[in-house]
Amino acid sequence: MRKSRNRKGQAVVELSLVLPIFLLVIIGIFDFGRALHCWSALNHQCVQAARVASKRSNQLVARNLFLSTTHTSLTEVQNVFWKARSPIMNQSDYDSINWGATGIGKNNCDTVTVSASFNLSLMTPLIAKVISNGSEREGCIKISASATEKKE
Repeated sequence: MRKSRNRKGQAVVELSLVLPIFLLVIIGIFDFGRALHCWSALNHQCVQAARVASKRSNQLVARNLFLSTTHTSLTEVQNVFWKARSPIMNQSDYDSINWGATGIGKNNCDTVTVSASFNLSLMTPLIAKVISNGSEREGCIKISASATEKKE
């Protein structure tokens, strides 16, 4: 069978049609992996901070009271939260962190809740436009996590 001369550029045309879609899918997979990692890391941060906040400072003193002096201080909880941060998550991209009004350093509160939000900027602007979910920044998605622990 003879090859005709006018089919010489067929592979180049097919590549130019398929390559943008292929690259969009590959970068979308990277974005999904980053979003999953950031959600997991944010959830881990909240769990670690809530776990530290729920621990009693001294097991022998005031076992039935939940006072601000019997449990971990807010600065220690914040230090644990930031120590558990993932290296790919910039501290400036955290949207809101709520730990003060939910049991940390409060009297007569038997549970602790730590919640946080993170703005993840996506690599693919097309995907960011399609799945943006309430983030104020363009091309970002907001990832939220929360953890609740019962005080000891």
